[in-house]
Amino acid sequence: MVLVGIGDWLSELIGEPNSVTTVLLVALSALLILYLRRDGWLSYHGVRSLRRSDIDGTLLYLPLVLIALMQYTKGLRDDLDLTAVLLIIALMICVGFLEELIFRGMLLRGIQRTSNLTRAIVISGVTFGIGHIVNLARGMAPVDQAIQIGFGIVLGIVLALLFAVTGTIVPLIVFHALLNISGNLTVANPASESLMLAATTVLCVGYAAYLVSVLRRRGPSPDLLEPAPRQPPRSSPRVHPTTVRQA
Repeated sequence: MVLVGIGDWLSELIGEPNSVTTVLLVALSALLILYLRRDGWLSYHGVRSLRRSDIDGTLLYLPLVLIALMQYTKGLRDDLDLTAVLLIIALMICVGFLEELIFRGMLLRGIQRTSNLTRAIVISGVTFGIGHIVNLARGMAPVDQAIQIGFGIVLGIVLALLFAVTGTIVPLIVFHALLNISGNLTVANPASESLMLAATTVLCVGYAAYLVSVLRRRGPSPDLLEPAPRQPPRSSPRVHPTTVRQA
């Protein structure tokens, strides 16, 4: 939140919205990838190569595809130049990666280690929705913010269920980025957005019910049953014996 606030402020100073914010989040994403690749933590948090089995029990992610594409029915904005569009795309890819890594990868897995999967799914979903309160600082109206938080909780639980079913957050990162990109490139229309939000929420509830049935039928992905990587042992400083000279 602090990093985004600083980036937005600097971007406004130089007259190019999202420019500095994008650079900062790209740098943060790269640093996290490099750091978590050590000792297998990146794959433990769900960032790994995709497998054929990752689409089993997901309905081919079609509900997520539909949610992302529905935004374009509002029409595209005509006030964005190519630079602005590219910055939005780059920024939203980073936001999708960071939010999925934090809320699904780190938070869910962290709670799961000390509690159980059900509690981890619920808490990570609720926290994801409430976390969007930071948009108040970016000028969003309180009523719109409350609606976004409610939808964020429902969507967060769906994404957490998908992580539990598949053991990967890579498709979730792609969806999250596409959803944010579509929301920023399309026209803001309060009337149509309310209707779309209601339809999307119903779709998410139905998808969540399906994913819960998949989990009950076959259990979570084997990836979520893997223990956390062990921390490498710290090497103790070697103590050199003092040579005692005989008189």
